[in-house]
Amino acid sequence: MQDMQYEKTFDKLIEDNQHLKSIKVSSCERFHELLGNPLYENRFIKVGKFHDPGLAPVYDETGAYHIDTKGRAVYHNRFLKTFGFYCNRAAIEDHTGYYHIDPSGCKAYKQLYQWVGNYQEDICVVRRHDKCFHINLNGNRIYQEEYDYVGDFKDGIAVVYKDGKATHIDNHGKLLHNKWYKKLNVFHKGYSIAEDQHGWFHIDVNGSPVYQQRFKMVDAFYNDMAKVETFDGILGQIDIAGNIKFSIFTLGEEFQVNQESQVHKISAELSAFWKTYLTNAAIELDLPSILPATTKVLSQRLSITIPNLERLLRALWEIEFVGYNKKQNLWQLSSKGKCFKEIPFLSKAAVMWARVAVEKNWLRITDVLRQEQMPSFKSFKEREESEDRKIAFYQALLGYSAFDTKEFNSMINIDGAKNILLFGVHSLSLAYIYNKGSIGLYYYDEHKVPEPVIEDLKVKPIVQEKLSAIDYELGIFYRFLQHYDDDKVISYLRLVKDKGIPRVLLIETILDYHSSAGGSVDINIMVETGGKLRTLSDWEKILKQVKGFKVFDVIPLTDYLSAIDLRY
Repeated sequence: MQDMQYEKTFDKLIEDNQHLKSIKVSSCERFHELLGNPLYENRFIKVGKFHDPGLAPVYDETGAYHIDTKGRAVYHNRFLKTFGFYCNRAAIEDHTGYYHIDPSGCKAYKQLYQWVGNYQEDICVVRRHDKCFHINLNGNRIYQEEYDYVGDFKDGIAVVYKDGKATHIDNHGKLLHNKWYKKLNVFHKGYSIAEDQHGWFHIDVNGSPVYQQRFKMVDAFYNDMAKVETFDGILGQIDIAGNIKFSIFTLGEEFQVNQESQVHKISAELSAFWKTYLTNAAIELDLPSILPATTKVLSQRLSITIPNLERLLRALWEIEFVGYNKKQNLWQLSSKGKCFKEIPFLSKAAVMWARVAVEKNWLRITDVLRQEQMPSFKSFKEREESEDRKIAFYQALLGYSAFDTKEFNSMINIDGAKNILLFGVHSLSLAYIYNKGSIGLYYYDEHKVPEPVIEDLKVKPIVQEKLSAIDYELGIFYRFLQHYDDDKVISYLRLVKDKGIPRVLLIETILDYHSSAGGSVDINIMVETGGKLRTLSDWEKILKQVKGFKVFDVIPLTDYLSAIDLRY
C-alpha cells in the first residue's frame, strides 16, 4: 500500500511541470533524481536542470540535445552545446554559430549570432561582431544601438555598458534616465546598486543617488535595509537614507590591525607626489619609446650610471610603470606604462602635473584660504615662457577634455546650430566631434593659444573686436569659467548676451553641499588661478546679475561633469 502511494506521488510529480523544481541533478551529474531516486534508466555524460515545458539539456556520445522527464530525446537533431529552456526557447551552439530552438528542436528564427544568452521576459541578450544588443522571440533586435555589454531584463529594465560606463535601458531600448556610472546592477524593489569614483551606493529609477554616502560594498535593499561595508572596514546595515542602523561587525579586537592599515594608506597618500615626479622622469627620459632594453643598453643611451639607473628603474617597477624580465635581464613597459605610449596626451599630462605640484600657493594654502575675496589670476600655463612646454600643457588639457566628451554629440542636441562660439582651450576638443559638415566653429580666449595646438582643428580663432561679425546660435564654455572670479564670469556671460547668442552651454563640475565630489579639484583651481567650482545655486545667483539667461536643463555628461543649458 505504501509503495503504491509512493508510485502515485512519483508519477504525479513527473507529469506535473509545476513540480519540475523537485527534480534534481544527481551528484555525478549523469542523470536526474526525484525524491532521492533515479528519474529514468538512461545515463548521460552530463545533464542540466529541467525547465518548463518539462525539458532538460543533456550531452552524450551523440552530441547535445534535450530530454523529457522519461529520459527520452524529444527531437533527432544533435548540437555542440544545449542550454535550458526559457520562454519556450533554448540557446544552442552548432558548427554555424549560436541561436535558439523551440521545444521541437527547430530554429526559432533565421539569424545566427556570435553568442546568445537565455530569454528573460521574452527578450534575450545576443552578441554579434563583438557588440551586444537584445532580440525578441522572433530573433529581431528591439533597438538599433549596440553596446559593449548588455544584461538580462528584469521588470522591463536592463543594464548596458558602453565605453567603460553603465546605464539602464527600458524594453524598447530607450535610456531610462541617461545617467552613467562606473558599474550598475539591475533594479531590485525600486533601487539599483551603482558605483562612481567615490564608491558604491544605491540609485532610484531616475538614476539619482538616494543618499550622499559612499561605501566600499553594498547589497540590495531587503525590507528597507541593506548590508554595507564602509571604507573603515565596518560591516553594517543601512536604511533608505544611507544611515547605518545596525553594526554587524565592529572594530573591537581588529582596531589595531585597522589602525595599521590606515597608517599605511595615509602614508601612501602623503607621499603620492613621488609617483608624479617618477612618472615625469620616465617621460623626460623617453622610456616609453626606448623600452624594452637591458640595463646596460639603457645606461649607455641615457648617460646614467648603472647604480643610479637601477635605483630609478626599481622605483618605476614599484609604481608599476615598468616590469623586469629576470631571465632576459630586460626592462619593459607594464600595461600602465604602455598607456603613455598608446595614449599620446598622457605624456604631456605627466609634464603638466609635475608643474602643478610645485605651485607656490600650495605651500601657503592656509594664507590663501584666509582671504575673504580672491581675484582670479593667470595660470602657470598662460605664464609659461617655453613655447614647447606650453604646447604640452594645452595638449594635455585637450586630451583629457576629448576623453570626457566622447558621448557629447549623442547627449547634447545643438538644435541645428550653424555657428558655435567656443571659449577656452578645453572647448577645442569639441572640434574633434564637429569636424564635418557645415558647422562653423569659432574660438575665443584672452590668452593666446600656440598655433600648433589648433593647426589641425577645424576652428577659427577670433578676437573680441570681430565677435559681432558672426551670428552665433550657441556659445560653449568648457571648464573655462571655473578659472575666474564671479565678476569676471559675469562679464563673460554679459558678453555673449550682448552678442545676441540665445543659448549657452556651461560644461562644469557642479558642486553639491551634500557630496564631496569635486572638492580636491576646486582647491587646485583656487591654488592655480584663484577661480572656483560652483554649486547650481551659485550659478543661478550669477545669472540673476547677468539678467536674461535662465537654466533650461542640466545634463550629466560623466559622473563628475555636467552641461548647464542656458537659454535666453
